Amino acid sequence: MTSDLIYYLLPALLILIPAAFHQRSKKKVSERHLAVLNEAKEAGLTEPPSLHPVVDLSICMGSGACVRNCPEKALGVIKGKGVLINPTHCIGHGACAPACPVGAIKLVFGTAKRGMDIPQVDPDFQTNIPGVFIAGELGGMGLIRNAIRQGTHAVQTITKRPRGKADLDLVIIGAGPAGIASSLAAKEAGLRYVTIEQEDSLGGTTYHYPRNKLVMTAPMRLPLIGEIKVREISKEELMEIWQGILDKATPNIQFSERMEEITPDDDIFSIRTNKASYSAANVLLAIGRRGTPRKLGAKGEEQAKVVYRLIEAEQYQGKNVLVVGGGDSALEAALDIAN
Repeated sequence: MTSDLIYYLLPALLILIPAAFHQRSKKKVSERHLAVLNEAKEAGLTEPPSLHPVVDLSICMGSGACVRNCPEKALGVIKGKGVLINPTHCIGHGACAPACPVGAIKLVFGTAKRGMDIPQVDPDFQTNIPGVFIAGELGGMGLIRNAIRQGTHAVQTITKRPRGKADLDLVIIGAGPAGIASSLAAKEAGLRYVTIEQEDSLGGTTYHYPRNKLVMTAPMRLPLIGEIKVREISKEELMEIWQGILDKATPNIQFSERMEEITPDDDIFSIRTNKASYSAANVLLAIGRRGTPRKLGAKGEEQAKVVYRLIEAEQYQGKNVLVVGGGDSALEAALDIAN
């Protein structure tokens, strides 16, 4: 009788004991992550600075894959559900979304407190104005690989549109990730195109990121170039990649040229810049959201000590600094200077 009891109980114990330890471990992790979340709330650090994950709790199974794939430890698992426990640590690279085995994570801009207007585009990234396309951060997706995908897809759609009587098939405005991909795709497709960039360098928003900022953590595929396999990369390393692409593929990009006006005329768009005028059948806006900062019109803002971009936070440490604004850039600048 005793031997029979042991025979049946032993397998059950072999299952129940590890399960009990596992549940205890999960509870400790949940408590630790809850403590981090509460600490962030007490400090008022609840607003993510940029693109960030939103977890669909009805789908989330608490696998923890998102937590393991977040280098910044911005995500946690509380009571079996994924939670953004350290919002200000999230830098928007989006590694968590593809890691989720059930697709419970959506990457978004803005929050309930801090909304963000995003232009409406169709699945081909065309706006309600035929021939005008939007790709990249301006369309609400700042993740570099998605900006590249959008720019490439938009050009593929443009190749199927009537070319009309315009001098050019396409004018691309902006040479950030979306603009670079669009330029390469346009060249690959044999389109008559030009890309104009108001800065003197490739990179768009990343060109003005603080030094050594982590900007992406996933491979990207570019027309004419193929797949570029990177996992974690700094701003400087990414800028070297962009420059290498410029040297190798020689896309038609005009630097230090700023778009000033776009005027529709039947099926043609007239684009005026500070240097030239173009007529094109299509326009692709890949200008991001930070290209031309808005000024306050306040007395003294023309002084050299007033700047609109933070490149090296170290030069301001130990000094009294006023950061004006409450959006993504302002929050990132304040955190970089404080650290």
